[in-house]
Amino acid sequence: MQALQVTLFSDGRPGHEKQSLGIIKALQAYVNVDVDKVEVPDSTLFDDLVSHLSLFFKVGKTSHSDTFQKTDLFIGSGRRTHVPMLSARATESAKIVTCMTPASYLRAKFDLCCVPYHDLVKPADNIFFTVGPPNISKKSSVHDPKRSLILVGGQDESSHSWNEMKLISDMEVLISTTEQISWLISSSPRTPESTETLISQKLDRLPRVSFVPFSETDPGWVEHKYGTHESVWITADSVSMVYEALSAGCKVGILPVVWRRKNNKFRRSLDYLLDEKLIVTLPQYLEGASEWHNHEPLNEADRCAREILRRWWPKNIQ
Repeated sequence: MQALQVTLFSDGRPGHEKQSLGIIKALQAYVNVDVDKVEVPDSTLFDDLVSHLSLFFKVGKTSHSDTFQKTDLFIGSGRRTHVPMLSARATESAKIVTCMTPASYLRAKFDLCCVPYHDLVKPADNIFFTVGPPNISKKSSVHDPKRSLILVGGQDESSHSWNEMKLISDMEVLISTTEQISWLISSSPRTPESTETLISQKLDRLPRVSFVPFSETDPGWVEHKYGTHESVWITADSVSMVYEALSAGCKVGILPVVWRRKNNKFRRSLDYLLDEKLIVTLPQYLEGASEWHNHEPLNEADRCAREILRRWWPKNIQ
């Protein structure tokens, strides 16, 4: 077939964009892909209302019909991309895929929703379940057993409590259990400045420890580190990074946070990974009650890509 014309809708959040890019990169292993990118700007509540109304009550062509006339596949992650993608469809043959669970009243309008099991979505013809979100990480064969990475998330009042003093203490204990390992610590866009300051003051000065704030990293930095560090410790709130590290074939440990709700979907996701022995918690590790288990790296981006091709362009995976 001719190159697959893909339009990526981005809400500007790196974690969301990685999900879409992971699938696009996986598609490129099977078929030539031409990609255009659309940045979805921030919107007001009034803008959202107007766009939703226009989606449900539109008549005739949209203002985007000519712009996206050649698009075969629209793809995007994040709530803000959903209505713009649906509004952009210019031909009936174009397919619209999202990597996150849309609002229930929009769900049936998508051709395919790649959603994690932990979202507890009801099965449907356009639902494809994944172990976790797709991403751009790739299996590495050069992991160094003497190098370990710590990735720190941050605040989210709707999800968990953020106790930076407890976190610093946990990291100190973890680092003290090893004598031959070099530790690299990095933060995220959600990490409070006060937490970064504490890491600099209390941990960065320790032997075999270095700290690189998120603000000092370039795109692709963390994926490179997944490829060179055998073990990765991640705060429990940063579930997307957990799946990235598992996709790179790393041994993954979890630094605890206090969840605000027992039925938190991120907690459910981590519980599943614990049951499958894909990760260990810090208490398990310190008590010697659990050990690293060998496992095949996750590759949910490839699974999503193959499902897309199976449904609409099956000749490319024969």
